[in-house]
Amino acid sequence: MITTAAQAFATASVLALASIPTIVAQQTGIAAHAIGYQVSLIYGAAMIVSAFAGGLVKRFGSARVAQAALYVAAAGLLALAGGTVPAMFLGSVLIGCTYGCTNPPASHILKRVTPARLRNLVYSIKQAGVPVGGVLAALLMPLLADHVGWRGALLVFAVAVLALALCFQPLRPRWDADRAPGLPLGGSVIRNQKLLWTAPGMTALAALGLLFSALQLCVSAFTVAMLIEEFAWSPLRAGAMAAAVQVCGAVGRIAWGVMADWVGSGFAVLSGLGAAMALCCGLLAFGPHLPPLVTILVLAAMGLTAVGWNGVLLAETARLSPGRTGTLTGEVLVYTFAGVMIGPSGFSAIYSTIGSYAATFGLLGAVALTGMVVAALAHRAQATRGSPA
Repeated sequence: MITTAAQAFATASVLALASIPTIVAQQTGIAAHAIGYQVSLIYGAAMIVSAFAGGLVKRFGSARVAQAALYVAAAGLLALAGGTVPAMFLGSVLIGCTYGCTNPPASHILKRVTPARLRNLVYSIKQAGVPVGGVLAALLMPLLADHVGWRGALLVFAVAVLALALCFQPLRPRWDADRAPGLPLGGSVIRNQKLLWTAPGMTALAALGLLFSALQLCVSAFTVAMLIEEFAWSPLRAGAMAAAVQVCGAVGRIAWGVMADWVGSGFAVLSGLGAAMALCCGLLAFGPHLPPLVTILVLAAMGLTAVGWNGVLLAETARLSPGRTGTLTGEVLVYTFAGVMIGPSGFSAIYSTIGSYAATFGLLGAVALTGMVVAALAHRAQATRGSPA
């Protein structure tokens, strides 16, 4: 449960400003769609740190790394509350460092304690913390901002993150028992990247992380702005819909984990999710012309799929990682974070050109279709050579 909570709080920190873009824009003069660049900055930092995260976990231990990451997140939220561009830049980088160190310690400990038959389900439950964090941000940030201002809302989040960090203290002796204090950090980065590109199935996982994360963060970062500016929804109604998208993502993560364990192939499930994402993007392209109920259903389906794939991918990463100790989670997440960094910035650039959130989502259907093909080819290759247990 604590790994799920850490994932939720880290995600809420990432999406804190994206949940109130119009409020921040009114008080800072920064355009609402520019939130894509802030999200990309966060994940750019996460991408760099993620390359070292596996080595950090092995050297310092899972609990120590997870706890330190939450302390850094709290500092990042405090910096964002400063309200100036330099302070927001610093805060975004700090939150990115947190996010780059969130999954590797959790995957490390879960690999040690999870039965193979439940791997997809357990990892999906842990990854349900991502949409839960999205719900926290989407529901609480607008409400808190309305009562104590957006800076005050960030301060409240920072206190909550610090409280969770303290909960890791009793776990350190047990979780960190396998740490290797003298392990060098630099050499493992190159070695593990080489291993990623030679181990069967790992290249496909890196590619899927890049493609699907780009689409996921566009959904998380731009749904509120699209509904307010293009669909004429109120901020509270748009925030509630964004929260519903994240709830659907949490449900989807668990459901797809169960399905992957049942069919015995995470790649087959990921391919189906890619097809469903593409369909949702195509429907969103119709924009405000869609009936309100259809819009709600399409966004809910987008939550189930575009926000619901991560647990299956991380479970496959743990399963296919060579060796009996540790995983290549951090190494795969380098490419996942690269996708997140590219996605929102690319979305902002396309929007600036065509002036429509809905049409931009329609174009992202090509990204989902590419992911569908990559997963299908990986599933075929895995079936041909035989899947490791």
